[in-house]
Amino acid sequence: MNKIINKYLRLMAKIPERHYWPIFIFISLYFVVPYSEFVVTIFFLLYFKFEETYRYIFSKLVSPLPSWIRVGGSVIFFLTMLDDTLFYAIIIMAALWTGRQVKKQKKELEEG
Repeated sequence: MNKIINKYLRLMAKIPERHYWPIFIFISLYFVVPYSEFVVTIFFLLYFKFEETYRYIFSKLVSPLPSWIRVGGSVIFFLTMLDDTLFYAIIIMAALWTGRQVKKQKKELEEG
């Protein structure tokens, strides 16, 4: 079992921390978007392929909005996605645990 966990942590260590939130959003979209197997998967792949371009476009689209709308929209989006509370709680706990374990593993590799 430790071998599987270590392999999982090595794979997760390759993902930059700034990608954690977009990955969570894409996983959430699978439950809402029609034909999500195709639409979300294609958008998911294109987002990470052209991340800088998407970030630039989204920042230009969102920048004129007041911050209370941006934050409120994010909160409403998150609450709308909470159809299956237990599933999301597990995803969030797994993400937090993974982040801590990856940092711990990197620290051990630097020391040893």
